[in-house]
Amino acid sequence: MSTEISTVTPEAANQLAMMLGAVDAPAPSKNRLPKLKVNTQRKHPYEGKFVIEGEGVEPVFAETVKIRVLSQLFQWLHYDPEENKVVNKTLMIPNFRHEALDMKGTLRCGKPPSRILREASKEEQKKYSDITCFRQLRVIVSYSGKTEDGDDATVENQPAIMMLKGSNFNPFEDEVMKVLPKGASTYEYEVEVSAEEMQNGSVIYYVMHFAPNLKTKLPLTDDIYETMVHMGKLVKDENEMITLKHQEALHNENLSSDAIDALAEELEED
Repeated sequence: MSTEISTVTPEAANQLAMMLGAVDAPAPSKNRLPKLKVNTQRKHPYEGKFVIEGEGVEPVFAETVKIRVLSQLFQWLHYDPEENKVVNKTLMIPNFRHEALDMKGTLRCGKPPSRILREASKEEQKKYSDITCFRQLRVIVSYSGKTEDGDDATVENQPAIMMLKGSNFNPFEDEVMKVLPKGASTYEYEVEVSAEEMQNGSVIYYVMHFAPNLKTKLPLTDDIYETMVHMGKLVKDENEMITLKHQEALHNENLSSDAIDALAEELEED
């Protein structure tokens, strides 16, 4: 038996142990952030208004809201309309230089990069229509608005997540990220968010617009820092779960390949 000391890091060893069941894997956190979104429910009295949706959160609707962006991450989700659920998702990554590993052992839930997909046929593109890349903004949101019953209500420093896709994917990049002072962070400025109604034939949709107040730099208070730490833990927990699923899928794929190779060898011998 070799007596050489292993150079494997404790983190890597622990991940492998969790994958193989030698130690318990942590359960993914179920402490989800409520969603800040535009209400697209047709003929609703507050259609086109912002609202926060989440367990235990009373809906309050408003024309505009003010946010402080504590985190910006990207994630691909594969939603199966027949099963009515998410069947695969990737790590949440800070930019596209990182590999978006997913739970099934591939990248980007199997969706090719945009530069390749743009050159593909319409039929080929349709194969990946259920896989979407989201820009996720984890924010602190404040605003004054109306409840479902029309009563005045105020939302103050509510943590929430914004899931931006499609026509809402790029505006934050163009209207905030590209105008921030060099070296500045998104959490240092308040951003007012509005929604513009658009129409394509019979389809009505809403495009968000972001107006950062670059004149006033906000301090990083203890409360904001603690909220960032909490949000970071939620991201870390989910990413660890996805990493384990990814490794597990690769492990099972290797076992299947080994079994096929072994069977082929037996057939050759026969």
